[in-house]
Amino acid sequence: MQANLLKSFALTVLALLTFCYVEMAGAFSRHMIIHMALMTAAAPILALKLRYLSSQQSASVSTLVAAIILQLALLFAWHSPPGIRLAMAGGHGGALLMQASLLFSALWFWLTIFSQTGEHLWRSVIALLLTGKLFCLIAVLLVFAPRVLYGLGAANIPIELADQQLAGLLMVTVCPLTYVLAAIVLICRWFQALCDSQDSMVAMESSSWQNR
Repeated sequence: MQANLLKSFALTVLALLTFCYVEMAGAFSRHMIIHMALMTAAAPILALKLRYLSSQQSASVSTLVAAIILQLALLFAWHSPPGIRLAMAGGHGGALLMQASLLFSALWFWLTIFSQTGEHLWRSVIALLLTGKLFCLIAVLLVFAPRVLYGLGAANIPIELADQQLAGLLMVTVCPLTYVLAAIVLICRWFQALCDSQDSMVAMESSSWQNR
């Protein structure tokens, strides 16, 4: 049921981004919408599918930290002025490289998140909240910047301030909500796992007393 909730929310986010892409977005915000759709909708849905199809064990702390660092490093690199310039003015190759690398890093991140089980679920919660917080920093910068932060966009078309602000507004809305919702779902699972563990301990103690 919790997995279905995450899938439903991811599909809702995908529908919202599609509407904005078609009806409202400019060149810059369309670029952002594509990678938001990949990182916050496609990646978690695909990770859930892969998780249920495999018997992967819980990822270690080092693997989780590596996935977090890779995703954040690629995100900040591609949102730097040189990264945006390469992605938007470098033709289809630059855009494809950007989206593929962000999708790969997000997929690995979500796989490590969903692989945490039982008493280790708190790791996923911290990772989601930390990542969502850092995503917000980029989004807030785009929204409240008094001027355009980047140079020329696709086909050497200047990026407009309103287009940049729309991209930041969508990012600050979609990304934290996705990560916070996933964290809430995992907190519920963590509490349930703790309750089940406590019930098992009580049952074992009760059985031990009866056998004496």
